Amino acid sequence: MKIMRDQEGQATVEFLLTSILIFGITFFFFQLSFIFAYGSFVHYATFMSARAYLSAGYDIDDQEERARSVIVTTLKKGVISPEVERWPAIARGVDMGDDPEGVKIGEHEKFVRDDKDFSWLEGVRYTFKARLFIIPMGLAPDANVIELTSETWLSRHPTEDDCRVYLEKEVGGRAEIDNGC
Repeated sequence: MKIMRDQEGQATVEFLLTSILIFGITFFFFQLSFIFAYGSFVHYATFMSARAYLSAGYDIDDQEERARSVIVTTLKKGVISPEVERWPAIARGVDMGDDPEGVKIGEHEKFVRDDKDFSWLEGVRYTFKARLFIIPMGLAPDANVIELTSETWLSRHPTEDDCRVYLEKEVGGRAEIDNGC
């Protein structure tokens, strides 16, 4: 059999090109699975935070602080350093103006207290960005970044202040507050 000198590295080049493609696809799916797992964890954190927000407290600030404490201790390094992500290699919270950690606690933009269609829109929203591919392949730096949001809207119980005001208005202040308005 006669070997041609022009084709002496063709199999090696084909193997390298195919390997790069296979490894790229494999790493893409690994990264995608990490993002989905993190998204599931974020959803659990927003649910637990919304439950803390749902619980009655003395005032609205107390309820918001409880909810923020739950989500920050779950997704961040802790209450002492709420701006540091627990898993920064997977995703990071998005700066949302007044909430630099990516957390928004309270009323949704469409919230209307007396409208049954929108009165339940109180809870927790967490927005985060994740890189979808390791090698940007010459694209713009943000071309491989996806932004995801997890929301849990459970509404919240009236605060003790809300109950006191309601009871004073309706009953004339003669009832005791049992946190069960």
